[in-house]
Amino acid sequence: MNAREIDEMLGIPARLAIVATLARVESLFFTELGQETGLADGNLHVQTRKLLGAGYISGAKGLKGNRKVTCFSISELGREKFQSFIKMLAAAGGLSSLGSEGFSSRTRRGRPKDDSQVW
Repeated sequence: MNAREIDEMLGIPARLAIVATLARVESLFFTELGQETGLADGNLHVQTRKLLGAGYISGAKGLKGNRKVTCFSISELGREKFQSFIKMLAAAGGLSSLGSEGFSSRTRRGRPKDDSQVW
């Protein structure tokens, strides 16, 4: 994998967490997104602004009770870029897809783990 192939928007862990979280739900309020991603409000604000500017997510402002809130959802562009990013990572790791086992059942050389080894 060449470093130039990595999507700059999704190469940042905070942005990847935001897009990955929004990819599995219809939408989330700012506070819910912060709870799901574990990002502090300031960092979440900065990163959502960058993703909004790039068109990866969309945001809508509204009222929830007497409070102004922002609700975020992933855009079609964001979904396409996220899926491409995942495919690129899987291809770089020599995987056709990430199954339920993930990476934990393999050694660094791709062989099955031998739990009988003591060291």
